[in-house]
Parts: sequence; C-alpha cells; structure tokens
Amino acid sequence: MDTAEIKKIWEAPISGSRHIARNYIPETVGLEMVEYCEKLVSVFELDDLEEAHDEAIRMTQKKFRQRLNTERIGGA
Repeated sequence: MDTAEIKKIWEAPISGSRHIARNYIPETVGLEMVEYCEKLVSVFELDDLEEAHDEAIRMTQKKFRQRLNTERIGGA
C-alpha cells in the first residue's frame, strides 16, 4: 500500500466522521504513524509477519502516545 492509497482510505472511513474515527489525531500525525509502523515491520526481520506487525503496532502506539500526551499538556 502506498501513500496515495493510505490517504484515500483515511479520507473515506467506513462510517461516521473521519475525525471521530481517528480520535482527533491530525491526519499528518496518523500518516506519520503508519509510515513509522511499516518501517518497524521491515526492521524487525521476524519470520512471522503477523508477529512483526503486532510488535510494530505496539511500539508505534507507545512512541506516539508519549508524543501526543506531551503535546496535549503543552510540551514540545
């Protein structure tokens, strides 16, 4: 899946508002998260792709949760 496909999917959620569906995460941050996650999958080099993807999602959530929480309380 390339960036254009990701943006197309992002703009057309299955139902409801894309803002509610994305918990008010700015689109640029969401795309950055997807890019980071996919890079991690390739870096992990695990034999089980599903395991690599699950781990990449976990690590992406951890990284961006910290960043978003910091921004919400007025940090950098």
